[in-house]
Amino acid sequence: MKKIIRLLALMLIPAASVIAAPSVSAPEINAASAILIDSETGTVLFEKNADALIPPASMTKLMTIHTALEFINDGRAAADDLVPISANADFRNLPPRSSLMFLEEGQRVTLMELLQGLALPSGNDAGIAVAEYLAGSVEAFVGLMNEQAAKLGMLQTHFDDSSGLSEKNVTTAREYAEFCRYYIEKNSSRIADLHMLQSFTYPKTENLGPSGKSVHGPITQPNHNMLIGRMASVDGLKTGYIDESGFNFAATAVVDDRRLILVSMGGPGSNSSDGAIKRAIDAAVLLSYGFYAWSFYQPEVPLEESVRVYGGTIDNIGLVYSPADEILIRNTNLDKLEFVRVLRPIELPVEKGSLLGRWKLMLNEEELQSGIITAAESIEKGNIFKRICDALRKPVR
Repeated sequence: MKKIIRLLALMLIPAASVIAAPSVSAPEINAASAILIDSETGTVLFEKNADALIPPASMTKLMTIHTALEFINDGRAAADDLVPISANADFRNLPPRSSLMFLEEGQRVTLMELLQGLALPSGNDAGIAVAEYLAGSVEAFVGLMNEQAAKLGMLQTHFDDSSGLSEKNVTTAREYAEFCRYYIEKNSSRIADLHMLQSFTYPKTENLGPSGKSVHGPITQPNHNMLIGRMASVDGLKTGYIDESGFNFAATAVVDDRRLILVSMGGPGSNSSDGAIKRAIDAAVLLSYGFYAWSFYQPEVPLEESVRVYGGTIDNIGLVYSPADEILIRNTNLDKLEFVRVLRPIELPVEKGSLLGRWKLMLNEEELQSGIITAAESIEKGNIFKRICDALRKPVR
């Protein structure tokens, strides 16, 4: 396992340390569905069956955390609130094979500890405790989760519980990537405390109930995201697995202030270790591809260009192109970019700054962006002799 992780770490070398390799091709991955996006622009860098409906499994907990943070952010709850643990949230009452924080009825736990228990060991018991505390019941809290999804335009997404155990939870890689993008932007100050810790220990002495004891004593569990702490650029977010979904992963990484977001779903695995390794490999390969094979590029518009004018006081008029915006583009497409100029018939007189046409930046017949072309100077009509001479010279179309 350690050798495999070290191999993964080598795969994700910061892109700034190497020259971008135009020959990097889109990778083959294990997951049935995946999407890789640039966080700043939303540009899709890779997708595979990204609109397939798949249960998010424990990635559901990311929406649980987000909904809880909405309570904290607007003052309806506080991170240090002590949350009562009911029998429903006691780990002994959860289904077999559940991932657990190991909560026990009567323990004293802060809301932030529960959110860490959701994010790191992926405790299904923590999902119940958070829902009951903030909304009175899991059902009511799930209604709030679905309200959040609707507000974000997640039309294909529906939540049935707060932990991700149910196969009735459903989303797509595309919608969940956009949600992750929003989640990171909205909760950037919480990322380190919730997603970057390598392990989580519970219960501590202050969590124990009146008896001062717990069933198992302090249990230290690793972050289920095996890339945390092993790849410096990776700082989140959430894994998931149920039989009906396969192995899922919402991952994000930052290199030189450039953040990528990956969601992979439906990953295979003969057992939990095999599936966890394969989804980590998928994530490493895709993030590496995004940083190596895609770059921001500043298109340069023509600076000194003019066109022939007939019948004016001068023969040529300078063109001014509006600036082009920086684009995120696959390196292999850089030499395929083309500026196309579309000018309207020039009628004299022309005032400086008047609209003469538009420009388009094209890639394989797809318009990436456009701008305007204006006159660099004013031109008046020439005298009658000049207009007659130019009329004779003007090409017939």
